Amino acid sequence: MGLFSFLRRKKDTIEVKQATAEKIIFEQLDDAIDSHLTKLATDIINGNPLVVNLESLDIDNANKVIAFLSGVIYAIEGEIYLIREKVFLFGNSEVYNDGSVKKLLEEII
Repeated sequence: MGLFSFLRRKKDTIEVKQATAEKIIFEQLDDAIDSHLTKLATDIINGNPLVVNLESLDIDNANKVIAFLSGVIYAIEGEIYLIREKVFLFGNSEVYNDGSVKKLLEEII
């Protein structure tokens, strides 16, 4: 069972109970298309944390995704949290401050 096996669809969202973020975006990437990465970056900038699974990507595309999203996180003074190998949480610092996202991840992992 993978990290996202509890989701019925490949791409889905889960509502967060706290007012810090509207939703958490779960994404299992099969490719590193620039337009899709830009959409994910916009979601992060808008305050929605992103859990991204890079297991299906080759090393070059995984590095591209990490580098791009790390730049976004740096620009918004956010944080990156390693959930497990090739699975990361990207979010602004407010997402981490109240502890609700960390609690949610502990419950589902």
